[in-house]
Amino acid sequence: MTEVSSSRPRGDPASAAAYIATFTAELSRLAESHGLTTLAYILEMARLEAKSLADDPLAGSEGGLPRGDGRS
Repeated sequence: MTEVSSSRPRGDPASAAAYIATFTAELSRLAESHGLTTLAYILEMARLEAKSLADDPLAGSEGGLPRGDGRS
């Protein structure tokens, strides 16, 4: 497996999303290699979302999941 911890993001959301995309790709491959197809699929969907946000940081600036504290 590729070492990804050295590329941890330092600040901006696009960097965090790029790191998450890399990490979920590795996790998806690991799940797939062990026959965990549903988990691999979910991780791949997370990778695609993270890559989309890394490529276009403004895409995640509005909306998103509720924060749970009454603010959106």
